[in-house]
Amino acid sequence: MTQFASLYEFNAAGLDAFQQVFTGQIDDSAVDPVDPSLASRVSGSNGFTTRDFESAKDMAEAILVSMKNLSLYDLLPRTELWAWLTFVLRDQLFSRSSDGTLKVGEVHRWYPSNPNDWQKGQRHLVRMPVLLLKSLGSSADHLLCGLPSILPEIREQLTSQQDMFNAAFQQVARTLYFDDATGMLKRGAGGKSGGTPRRLATLRKQLDVTWDLEDLDPSDIVSRLPKEFGRFLPKATAEKPPGHMRAG
Repeated sequence: MTQFASLYEFNAAGLDAFQQVFTGQIDDSAVDPVDPSLASRVSGSNGFTTRDFESAKDMAEAILVSMKNLSLYDLLPRTELWAWLTFVLRDQLFSRSSDGTLKVGEVHRWYPSNPNDWQKGQRHLVRMPVLLLKSLGSSADHLLCGLPSILPEIREQLTSQQDMFNAAFQQVARTLYFDDATGMLKRGAGGKSGGTPRRLATLRKQLDVTWDLEDLDPSDIVSRLPKEFGRFLPKATAEKPPGHMRAG
């Protein structure tokens, strides 16, 4: 657990050091995230404490508290801020090799790409959970219930296009795949079989052709789902059989 009086963002030298750490060129202990030669405070931000977050939602909530006096949407393009957060959260996000080096995986998980480059930007382990929680609130529970270190398949499938940031669509996905009793995904909410998030992502394109999702509430969308999704619906909802639309 590390406490910071505010959020910080790297300058050019700090961002370069960050990249050197995450590409294995220097040890992370060589970078002090509050060194004024590498980083500066984000004006108006509140304190931030790193800890072992229980979920990506838990992490995103803590970051949003630190940003509560600021506009998140103004902060989204600030690569240096998200890089700083990734650095100070590195032990919550990444495991280490036997020699102590970080095992960071695919670059877009740790480097904050241009947020307008959606296919890359949606893979970031810090910025994307914060954006999802800010935009969708509890309607993003199914996307954020896993550990911060995990980029779950359901998040990749159901945020792969920017127009998936539709509250009604994500509320349907939450109804289908999130178990309120356990706070986790329902059993079977993965893979390629019928009714899974991968199928819902495909079906969304069909729904968009026929209906404007912005004009539909979640119950309208559920009523148009093929029968394959019935196994994930709560019992009371499932008793009203879906199936007004053929699966593609």
